[in-house]
Amino acid sequence: MAAACLSHGDTLAAEGRLQEAIDAYKQAVRLQGDNPENHTRLGDAYLFAEESSQALTHYRRALQANPYHADTHFSLAEVYRRFGKLKGAITLYRKAVDLEPRNPFYRYRLAAACHQSGKTEEAIRELREAIRLAPRDGFYRFWLGDLYLQCDRIVEGVVELEEAVVNAPFDDYYCVRLAMAYALVARNEDAVVIFQRAIRLRPQSATYHCLLADAFARMGFALRAALHYEIAGDLDPFDREYVHRMRQRTVGGLARATREELGLSPAAD
Repeated sequence: MAAACLSHGDTLAAEGRLQEAIDAYKQAVRLQGDNPENHTRLGDAYLFAEESSQALTHYRRALQANPYHADTHFSLAEVYRRFGKLKGAITLYRKAVDLEPRNPFYRYRLAAACHQSGKTEEAIRELREAIRLAPRDGFYRFWLGDLYLQCDRIVEGVVELEEAVVNAPFDDYYCVRLAMAYALVARNEDAVVIFQRAIRLRPQSATYHCLLADAFARMGFALRAALHYEIAGDLDPFDREYVHRMRQRTVGGLARATREELGLSPAAD
């Protein structure tokens, strides 16, 4: 019966019906109060409902029931991090990792806390371990690549972002981040190809059209740049000032647009 209440609570929580989920988890606790999973799920629901003190109460009760329950240590770490207590959060994340070393998501959250506290090399090590545990999950590749970019290790970042896109080819945001990394190393042709893929995945994004226009402008393709600035302006009328400024920047370049871009035959020698 308690398991059914827990499952029902999970369904309600996934639908965003937090108060109903809390009621279902409470029923599970009433039926089986010595089960740490019941208290942890109830604590998580309270945390999402912005009731941190109630969440902490149930996390502590979960640990009283089982001091070696990895999910509870992880959830407590999330609370500590939310309130800026990074040292305590890192200790709790590490405890969760020690108890469940093959969980890549625990390592990802530990890495994020380490990076936030200035321990960047530790963060990189944890993300590498998460990738070892889940080599086909683009998520962890993406975050390692993004971290490398933040550290100005651009070439390493490009490698990881390429792997992220290979493993998650339909994620438009991963594509855009890779294209932006290509731009940082002057691989503008590659950037254009990936920006175009992102636009195919999310054609109504004014931002993506602006980024593609920027890439074309860097390559000297003023006409193509102006076209995508125009599209961006139509998609997002609230950003017309920026788009107009970018379009104006390309006006002079229109006169210098290559004959190839204009569809003309090469000039005679």
